[in-house]
Amino acid sequence: MSLRTSILRAAAPALALLLTACWVPLERGRQMEARLDRLEADSAEQQRVVADRVAAVDRKIVEVQQKIDELNRAARRSGADLGVSLQRLQDEFTRVKGDLEVEQHRLGQIEKSVGALSDRTDKRFAALRGRGALDELEAKERIDTLERPDDKVSFLALAQKEEATGDKSVARTLYDEYVRRWPADAMAPEAAFHSAERSMEQKRWREALVAYGWIYEKAPRSERAPDAMLGIARAMLEVDELKKDAPGVLKELVAKFPRSDAAAQARKLQADLTPKKPRRK
Repeated sequence: MSLRTSILRAAAPALALLLTACWVPLERGRQMEARLDRLEADSAEQQRVVADRVAAVDRKIVEVQQKIDELNRAARRSGADLGVSLQRLQDEFTRVKGDLEVEQHRLGQIEKSVGALSDRTDKRFAALRGRGALDELEAKERIDTLERPDDKVSFLALAQKEEATGDKSVARTLYDEYVRRWPADAMAPEAAFHSAERSMEQKRWREALVAYGWIYEKAPRSERAPDAMLGIARAMLEVDELKKDAPGVLKELVAKFPRSDAAAQARKLQADLTPKKPRRK
């Protein structure tokens, strides 16, 4: 049964009533029939559209299922390919790792050769610069082999031991390090003084001035202060551009510490430096 038939059947009682009573003119009846025709056509179009959409959805479902199947096959195939690729990469990594180990071994040999050459070169240059520079280099090499303690008492004992055994350069370096690490310690002026004295023995006048000068500036009231001032004057006398300043240091020493042994030596040195007046004939 068509939609038009159903509508007409449902509307038949009302139409009969209208016709009987002559309420609806004949033209109105034709208009109603035309409207029913349009409704039926619209309904058929809607059914066609719905059918087309359902068919399109079905096609999409089929396509999706096909894609899912393809992905599943690809996943299985990719898994196998991945295994092959991983094996290939692992083999390549093993090869590269072996090459790297060989190169590292060669590099290590080269570094050893360069290090040995550098050591020999440093010693040659140090020897050319003089005995003091060579002693300094040898002291550095020796210090690198020493186990230097972290507590100041043991560290100072190590420096004193090296000094007692005759390795002056090592002892001086250790004394300098002691001063740098524990500058506020009561034994720092003593360490600085021993460093300065070892420098004087090696005729390293400027380094001696630095160590004596540390006492003069940082520990002016320590027991080593007078000796440091005397050491400054003596070191200055060995440096041409500083000779003229030595008498002033001696004068200051005598004024500050007149009763010290260093002051007594300063007076004697002052006398030696004072130009002697020629004797009258």
